[in-house]
Amino acid sequence: MPIRAARLFALLALLAVPPGVARAAGDPAACVPIRLSNVGWTDAEAVTAVASTLFDALGYAPHTPMLALTMTYVAMRDRRVDAFLSNWEPSGSTPIRPFLADGSVERLATNLTGAHYTLAVPDYVWQAGLRDYRDIAAWGSRLGYMIFGLEAGNDGNALVLDMIRTNQFQLQRFRLVESSEQGMLSQVDRTIQSHRPIVFLAWEPHPMNLRFALRYLTGGDRIFGADGGVTVNTVIRRGYRADCPNAARLLARIRFTVPDENIMMLAIQRDHTPPSLVARRWLRDHPDAWHAWLDGVTTQDGAPSLPAIQARLAYGD
Repeated sequence: MPIRAARLFALLALLAVPPGVARAAGDPAACVPIRLSNVGWTDAEAVTAVASTLFDALGYAPHTPMLALTMTYVAMRDRRVDAFLSNWEPSGSTPIRPFLADGSVERLATNLTGAHYTLAVPDYVWQAGLRDYRDIAAWGSRLGYMIFGLEAGNDGNALVLDMIRTNQFQLQRFRLVESSEQGMLSQVDRTIQSHRPIVFLAWEPHPMNLRFALRYLTGGDRIFGADGGVTVNTVIRRGYRADCPNAARLLARIRFTVPDENIMMLAIQRDHTPPSLVARRWLRDHPDAWHAWLDGVTTQDGAPSLPAIQARLAYGD
């Protein structure tokens, strides 16, 4: 369908509410600003951008403050952030635990299954015998007694630091090298180019799984979960479902797949496409993935949701 025709169709559908038929309640005006924390991970940028695009089309005013993980939960406790779509479990259980305990945040829904998060090595290191957490200590001198992680305060870093502190797997001589996601991956790239050994935090979905031949270590089930398997949850601040039930209904229905996120993350990392543009393109190209999210969801002021989103997506990039 030509773009002009698509716009006209969507706009007419949006206006086609029969006379005398009342609109749904939507959400009160106080819910128009919706604050979605973005911790800066590429997957978080992608999924937060998708949610923001939808909320914008529905008449909300999304804000995506960049916050460290722990500060995200502090801000939710203080009602300065409404929702967060990147609670990885079980690795993220420690940072969120006190906030779940005092009821200031709640897990609303699981938005991704089939993900992985644990320590990994290049394939040539795995082939040489470093295959399990119990093998790391024996490789200490060749690894420079270093494990490469993410930014300070990251949940995965905390798990590694605890392993070192308590001498699990005989790792007390090791130190964790903390860096940004891009900084860590640059180190991995340089090390692989020189064919040297390295142990680092790795996860899926992420383009690193396409970029590098890597292997996830076994034996870390008590630390990172069985086989490094994780789920990713959407969490909301206390009272948000009662305050803004329509927005919460959409947040509760958002679901992704590992291939979906890999597509978006690859565009952000490799092609340097802004996350907002990646989200618009993904929504426009994958309507079957998100139409079901709109069940029972309206615009902020109670109009049908699908025509409003179609109208917004009909416009070019």
